[in-house]
Amino acid sequence: MGLLRRYNLHFWAIIIAVALWLQVHGQGEGSVSLDIPLQVQGTPAEMVIVNDLPDHVRVTVKGLQSRLKDLRQKTLTMALDVSDITTPGVVVRALQMDAVAVPVGLRIEKVQPDRLELQVDRLVTRSIPLHAHFELPEEWQVSGLTIEPGVVKLVGPEVWLDSLKKVDTSPIRPELKRGPFKVKAGVESPSGKAIRLVDNNIEIEVKGLLFQAVAPVAPNEITGEER
Repeated sequence: MGLLRRYNLHFWAIIIAVALWLQVHGQGEGSVSLDIPLQVQGTPAEMVIVNDLPDHVRVTVKGLQSRLKDLRQKTLTMALDVSDITTPGVVVRALQMDAVAVPVGLRIEKVQPDRLELQVDRLVTRSIPLHAHFELPEEWQVSGLTIEPGVVKLVGPEVWLDSLKKVDTSPIRPELKRGPFKVKAGVESPSGKAIRLVDNNIEIEVKGLLFQAVAPVAPNEITGEER
């Protein structure tokens, strides 16, 4: 009787083990491709990446079908560490598959693109002259113009700031009235998302004399003749 009971226990243990194996492995493996965010990490404070990088990269994940279904609900990211970059130049970085954390039972099989080219430059501060940007009807003009302050300090990539000759104020539209005027203005955002003002609260004051130029008179208007 004891021997029969022992055999029954072995039999059920085998049945349970097989059932568990089928539950886990019987579904088979599959793969899925996902677009996940690219996160650039550790950019040194004195450096900046000046070229546009993709917001997302495509990864192919392989593993059990049941895990892949759950994966679609999870948030994955591709981390790119650039903390070791110390000098300006072009740097090519491979995207490591192990930089993406996936649940147990899944693995990253492919990353597209598998490497990125980074154009790295040094951050500098430069004083750039201000240019008053007026939006006036053609016949209105400005003389005796003064801008206070005449320059603004910008922080940005050295290669961009060294080629920047001036920066515009925000559009100025004074009241169309002959005589002196005084208006406040802002600073137009320079091209390039990596350029910024040192002082975001800077106040620009523009003064000048507004006058209306005399439009040239056509010959037929002088003689009264019709065209």
